[in-house]
Amino acid sequence: MTAGAPGDQKFVFAPGTTFNVAVVSGDHNTQINYFTTKGSSDPVDRLAGLVRERWSHEAKLRDLFPVPIPVLWRVADREKLGDHRELTGGPVEGSTSDLASFTEAFAGRQPQRLVILGEAGSGKTTLAVLLVLELLGQRAKGGRVPVLLSLSSWRPADEQPMTWLIRQLVDDYPFLSATQAIELLNGRLILPVLDGLDELPAAERPMALEALNSEYLATEPLVLTCRTRDYTEAITKGEVLRSAEVVVGQPLTAKAVADYLRTNVPPQQRNRWRPLIRAMGKKKQRPVAEALSVPLLLWLCRKVYKNPNQSGSPGDLTDQRRFPTVEEIERHLLDSLVPSVYPSRPRPPVHPDRKAPRRWSKRHGPLEAERAARWLGHLARHLTKREQTDLKWWELGTTLHPSTRMAVIGCMSGVCVGAVVFLVDSVYYTVYPSRPFGGFLPRFAEGLLVGLVDALINGLPAGLLFALAHRIRLAFAGAAVEPSRMGIRLRGRSKASGTRSVREALKQVRTGLVAGFAGGAGIGLMLGLWGKVAGDPLWFEVGLATAVVYGAQFALAFGLVSGIISWLEVPVDTESAVRPRGLLAANRNTVLVQLLLFGPLAGVAVTVGFRLIVGFLGGSLWGVTATPGPMWDTRVGLLTALAGGLGAALALTAWGEWVIIARIWLPLTGRLPWRAMSFFEDAHRERGVLRQAGAVYQFRHASLQEHLARPPETAADERPHHG
Repeated sequence: MTAGAPGDQKFVFAPGTTFNVAVVSGDHNTQINYFTTKGSSDPVDRLAGLVRERWSHEAKLRDLFPVPIPVLWRVADREKLGDHRELTGGPVEGSTSDLASFTEAFAGRQPQRLVILGEAGSGKTTLAVLLVLELLGQRAKGGRVPVLLSLSSWRPADEQPMTWLIRQLVDDYPFLSATQAIELLNGRLILPVLDGLDELPAAERPMALEALNSEYLATEPLVLTCRTRDYTEAITKGEVLRSAEVVVGQPLTAKAVADYLRTNVPPQQRNRWRPLIRAMGKKKQRPVAEALSVPLLLWLCRKVYKNPNQSGSPGDLTDQRRFPTVEEIERHLLDSLVPSVYPSRPRPPVHPDRKAPRRWSKRHGPLEAERAARWLGHLARHLTKREQTDLKWWELGTTLHPSTRMAVIGCMSGVCVGAVVFLVDSVYYTVYPSRPFGGFLPRFAEGLLVGLVDALINGLPAGLLFALAHRIRLAFAGAAVEPSRMGIRLRGRSKASGTRSVREALKQVRTGLVAGFAGGAGIGLMLGLWGKVAGDPLWFEVGLATAVVYGAQFALAFGLVSGIISWLEVPVDTESAVRPRGLLAANRNTVLVQLLLFGPLAGVAVTVGFRLIVGFLGGSLWGVTATPGPMWDTRVGLLTALAGGLGAALALTAWGEWVIIARIWLPLTGRLPWRAMSFFEDAHRERGVLRQAGAVYQFRHASLQEHLARPPETAADERPHHG
């Protein structure tokens, strides 16, 4: 688990007309990411199986099978980019069309260190994926496991490379514990394949190379990818990756492009592709030949014109009046990708023997591509603004300005709290009316009226409290609250179980005391203000007395509850959750478990605490008397468990923020579809626009993200106009 900042806790607010409840539930200073193996065999072999499964699936989605784009990789100029020959071992060269030979040369050298360079879209990540799969294919049982990791989440100025590696391994492969990850790294049983040094800020790239050289021994296996220009700039300010051979991707020749298209185009579509294939051998067709020499653009060409029913044909690219430059061809292919993979035709019926995939939209037609482009553009701009490539579902709230996000979270939480208060109090005051008068309809009318007033009285302050609590939590947790896992075990506890120390639990008790008093006192003062509006001459005394009683009550009760919950937190065995939807489901289940277990506990603590304080004061304070009965206690406890728990779940957990931001607010404002996760899955599995890296998504290529991130008006202005 990773420790959060002190003072980060959950505020739970449960209101009522006379007695309102504010709770601090659980320790939430610490993000809990407990992942341990569950009846598994050797973790090395299990890791190898998961890596193979993940990247085999990705390779199919990236159209790397049956024949990958044949990029040739040559040894770079050692004087400019490499280390001393005597330190790097034998040369590694070859083509992605013959990965077996390339991998054999890499595996046979000592040390196994390699830097893969190339321009944008040259196939660096493709080579890394294929190298991982080929190494796994040649791996003996119990042997070293290549693991591909994106460098975009590393900040060398704040985190050592080994610490980051351990964290990434645990995040991407949750069955591993931190201890197991350390053991695998120390035992040289993992070959890190680090993709995207260029995705780090420019100032941090030399720092990253220095950290890798100083913290990761030159004899340790390591693979690194980067754009050539960015690597060159980094080593001029720092140093090269020591003892590593450097290979650079070469542009595709016209013959290689023609051969690739002949091999990959189905025989039935050869006539559509023949004009483009023939153009590859003609010198006058320089723009299209030069454009398709970039592997990314060749992949885009295949993707855009794959469907024979799509308007246009591959031969259109040879028209130099429409596409006089390489830039025009690139822009056309990038512009055409989304419309080509979101076709405006009815979807085929689902096979009766297969489970129907989740659909993000029930519509089909010309608007489908337009809406998809708008949503993908929003996501691309979000990632580009944050200088990231990882699309994490729990960070979608960062697409909003912090003040807007705070207001949305507070309003939605307040509405939900008000709705629960309305339902509970409508029933309560229908059964137990404040004034005795006969008939069900009058009692029901009074219940609705009182419930509505209570909902307004409590929903508004609840929204404010949860908005502030959310903002305070983010101040300690960072830009977003990460998904957490938690388990409870009352027996067999030991220090090895990962439980917190008594000192840590006492820290949570202190936090609960302070937050409980502040929340209770605030609610009491709100009641006094409502009394003034209602014309109560003793509104000030009522408000002050209630503030004191509620403050003491909630401080004692929720300080105790926070300490108990903190002490009970232990690691929980879990199976791997390496896909975004799986992680989302796991976090939702965690939140539901917390509600079921801690909501009633908080309700009981509040009720008992109130009784103790009222008894200590003799039933009154400053002339204000409190005489609640058993049904009143039940109401207060129920509101604490339901309204307060729901508000805290929505405002202070990753799953709750996902529901409010990604499932409600962003769809309402037209920036995401209503079924966001299904949209991501469809963009990944069916369209090929996104790729999956563990529990996060990424755009198929950085160039595609950059293109989609342009403001819509800019994209429209730059789109070629043809007369």
